[in-house]
Amino acid sequence: MYYFRLQQDKRFIDGLRLEQVSRDMEIKERNIVFVKEDGDKPVYLDFIDHPRRLVSDRLKALLEKYDDRLRFQSAIVTGRSTQRQDIYWFMEPGELDCLSGKTQVDAGGTCRRLVLDAPKVRRERIFRVAGLQEDVLIVRLDIAESLLRRTFTGLHLTPVELD
Repeated sequence: MYYFRLQQDKRFIDGLRLEQVSRDMEIKERNIVFVKEDGDKPVYLDFIDHPRRLVSDRLKALLEKYDDRLRFQSAIVTGRSTQRQDIYWFMEPGELDCLSGKTQVDAGGTCRRLVLDAPKVRRERIFRVAGLQEDVLIVRLDIAESLLRRTFTGLHLTPVELD
């Protein structure tokens, strides 16, 4: 089976940037998040991975079809000046301890070469990799293909090695 790292496409320099959202913020049942409006008109991407992982309503609907164990919390993304409101979802997939001994991490904790241990992955569909300083999201080939067949914006897929 093949796996891919799912990230936000960094080519979108005008991607959605959010106010007062941090990696350690508490997610409530209802969340209102404001868009930073300090430049040009922002691009509303379907996948945002920084500072918290957010997916559009349309992307959430697709991901739920592949993995019903995914947890989502709603967030209303609001642009003050444009008065635009969109439904997004904070996504927290499960974490899996599946790093291979061939994974290379530098002294600063950054992963230089990601290698997953195939028997530990066990055909999981969507998961975060445990044991890394950075937050790495992995999707299986069938999900990657499904994402690429549709017109989602802001996705970047990178193949991951299996051991």
